[in-house]
Amino acid sequence: MACRDHRHSRVSPRGNFLQKEGLLASSTLLGAAFAGLVAAAVMTLFEFPFWRRWGMNGVAEWQTNWVIISKLTRGPSNRIQSPRISWTIALHLWHGVVAGIVFGLLLPFLTLLPAGSFSVPLDAVGYSVALWVIFMLAPRRAFESARETRISDCSLSVALASHLVYGIFLGLLVPLA
Repeated sequence: MACRDHRHSRVSPRGNFLQKEGLLASSTLLGAAFAGLVAAAVMTLFEFPFWRRWGMNGVAEWQTNWVIISKLTRGPSNRIQSPRISWTIALHLWHGVVAGIVFGLLLPFLTLLPAGSFSVPLDAVGYSVALWVIFMLAPRRAFESARETRISDCSLSVALASHLVYGIFLGLLVPLA
């Protein structure tokens, strides 16, 4: 697991993250990135049936990624009638990787919170709900106006459920990193 004999290394209270002079080891960050990727892939598989049934409007994350892609490619999102689903999913997976890294960086600090030492999966579920609020619920109107479409309550519910799936898998995988 870790070099326990090195005098500048110590294992965090959870016993999973090697810290070297207060910084997370790069291998742990790579592990958190991989955990984020796998959790995002499972999340995408969870969202896929909703996309098949209701199209792009069934999955709020994919709608917002559609807007982001249109802004990155400098094309008006209302002109894009059928977005490239591969780009949308690739951006979705990329967000999962970044969120996994951020969770890996935050995890040692979460243990300092009163309820932060219960379990890594519980912390990850809380983190994923916070991501849903920050990136889906709060900017909902901005994304709707940018694409001149409506993000339905149903697609936001799918987004919340898929974030719970992401959090569960992230919480189960990060300790293995």
